[in-house]
Parts: sequence; structure tokens; C-alpha cells
Amino acid sequence: MSWSRKFAKPIVLKDGRTIASLSQAREMMLSLPPIHRRAVVWQSAAELLNEAATDRDSVPEAGAQLTLALKAEGLL
Repeated sequence: MSWSRKFAKPIVLKDGRTIASLSQAREMMLSLPPIHRRAVVWQSAAELLNEAATDRDSVPEAGAQLTLALKAEGLL
């Protein structure tokens, strides 16, 4: 698995934090309260991030789902 893979364009959150890699996305997701992580949008993001860690071609899709989850959470 390669959690160091980068997104094509870093994701900048409202609070100024930047998510540029799969590992940063994973760390951010793990910092969310468990109730938030159980939401379908976050579950989908987690699955795609895991897939992207093993398959480079899945990184864009993982980034898109992460962006949707961040928007749903009000972080973007």
C-alpha cells in the first residue's frame, strides 16, 4: 500500500488545512468523531482511499469522494 500518493490538486479546507496525500486524508478522517465516520459519505471515501492506496488509478475517484464528504461536513 502506498499512502504517500498525492492528489492531482491539494484540497484546501475552510480552516486553512491542506490535504495533499492519501495519508493526510486518512489522518483527517480518523480525527473525526466516530459518529461522523459512520456516515455513508465517509464510508465511501474510506473505501476509495483504501483502494487508491493499492491502485494509483483510483486516486482521482478517491479525491472526488473525499471532496464530497468534506462538503457534506461543511469543511469546504
